[in-house]
Amino acid sequence: MEDPDVALMLAFQQGDYDAFGQLVEQHMDSVVNYFFFQCRDRDLAEDCTQEVWAKLFRSRQDYQPRARFSTYLFRVARNHWIDRFRSLSRRPGEARLEGDGDGAEDDGAGLIDRLPVQTDDPEAGIRAEEAAELLARALRRLPGEMREVYLLGEVEALPYAEVSTILAIPIGTVKSRMFNAVRKLEEILGGLRGEDS
Repeated sequence: MEDPDVALMLAFQQGDYDAFGQLVEQHMDSVVNYFFFQCRDRDLAEDCTQEVWAKLFRSRQDYQPRARFSTYLFRVARNHWIDRFRSLSRRPGEARLEGDGDGAEDDGAGLIDRLPVQTDDPEAGIRAEEAAELLARALRRLPGEMREVYLLGEVEALPYAEVSTILAIPIGTVKSRMFNAVRKLEEILGGLRGEDS
């Protein structure tokens, strides 16, 4: 299967800086959203995203097209997050990576931006925005392993095979975690609706 992003990365290896710019433009929001839902901190998410792109820039000669570019990109992002999490967890109080899950201080813009509301009916638009905000709050309460699978598989719409490669887990585990994530999200959403009524 041809992946135009792989072609762009290979062109970048040969010195085509515009190709790298296209990759950044196409995937920047997805990577920011991935980090945002890991840490619930927009500034930290943007910092991590910049660091991932800098890492790709510096290590471009090491790139081997063994999978789709998005698989490679999210694998680098996940490894960066693991390193960052370890670093921050060694310095207690400096940053809080997991919140209490109520999301009151967050605007949820990352997910809401990924779920644009397109309607001529203002009331329907408001209801859709409220639903997106509710989903963002529910995702923050989802356990980390389930949230990661849901973010990659549903929000980023990556095939299960890619999610399996990124997370280095069997595809059966991806399916199981996705099934459990959906069930848990339904449960959390029910509770949130009860709190809001």
